[in-house]
Amino acid sequence: MASSPAAAGLPGPTSRGLALVRVSLEPGGVGLVPHRPRAPRPDEVELKVTLCGLSGADVVVYHADPAFDWVRSGTVLGHEAVGVVSAVGLLVPEWPAPGTRVVPVSMVSCGDCEECLADRPQQCARPSILGLNRDGTAARTALVPWQNLLAVPDGLPDTTAVLAEPTSVAWRAAATVGQIRPGDRVAVSTTRAVGLLAALIARSLGADVVMVGRPGPHHQQRQELAASLGLESTTEPEPESVDVWIEASGSGKQLAAAVEVLRPGGRLVLVAMYATGARQTVNTLVGKELTVLTSYASTRSDYDDALAFLSTMPDLGERLITVYPMGQAVEALRLTAEGAPADHGRPLVKAVLRLNG
Repeated sequence: MASSPAAAGLPGPTSRGLALVRVSLEPGGVGLVPHRPRAPRPDEVELKVTLCGLSGADVVVYHADPAFDWVRSGTVLGHEAVGVVSAVGLLVPEWPAPGTRVVPVSMVSCGDCEECLADRPQQCARPSILGLNRDGTAARTALVPWQNLLAVPDGLPDTTAVLAEPTSVAWRAAATVGQIRPGDRVAVSTTRAVGLLAALIARSLGADVVMVGRPGPHHQQRQELAASLGLESTTEPEPESVDVWIEASGSGKQLAAAVEVLRPGGRLVLVAMYATGARQTVNTLVGKELTVLTSYASTRSDYDDALAFLSTMPDLGERLITVYPMGQAVEALRLTAEGAPADHGRPLVKAVLRLNG
């Protein structure tokens, strides 16, 4: 069963009607504040949020990364969610009807720019992103354009459906961009959910997969989690021993390791974002004639594939998520940002807030 600090008797303040919001541009400037959403616009639905996952986007807001100063104070955070349609706008068609269980696509593209018209909505020139430049899903209710909803397959529990967004990012990196094929030797460097999910997807595509971790205080717990999912792991892969490396950690050291470990002509898939100061030796990239592929966000079709993949592992969420009551949302985000273990030494792979249900 998914771990829950509440079940362990940890206290949490009353959270009815509260949302996790950016309250300032200072580090740690997030808080729980009263939230009363407006009525849905004609093309929107009101989503009664069951679970909301905390992501890297929420972490950069928590850390007050200057590159995200455009996220205004007062913005409701969160974009990984599962919930039930509770109200619809006047122009919403018969689907999705109230009561439909759905997940939202986090990026609302304009549909009119050159990138959208070229079927590259993840590169939209005027995107609206849940939890960043429009209110997100870390609240009891959220407003989402109906076109951005996907039905949750029957038999897929909420605890796994809430992983749809990071799984869509992982699917895009491994399958759509990485083009992983049966027999490929694949390494995945990661500390969080996207990398684990990418490794599981690569394995499902027939690859020989190894997780690459970094020595540290929580490495043993992460290695044990990988093993419980049937994944091998190492901290010292052999040079030129892999065909594809999916870099999902955002670590400059892991990026450098990838270049050394990939065989000449191998493929490097970058799905992480890197902090200022991360460096890489370009000469090695050129000398080994590596193909560098970048994978950013995901599209609706990636979500479709992600939900189909998750349906093959319906209990995956119970293995990966740690559920927190809404009253502990700020603490859950702090733990996520600091990479702390969740409880009893269990690695915190994905912190998830319970809003309803």
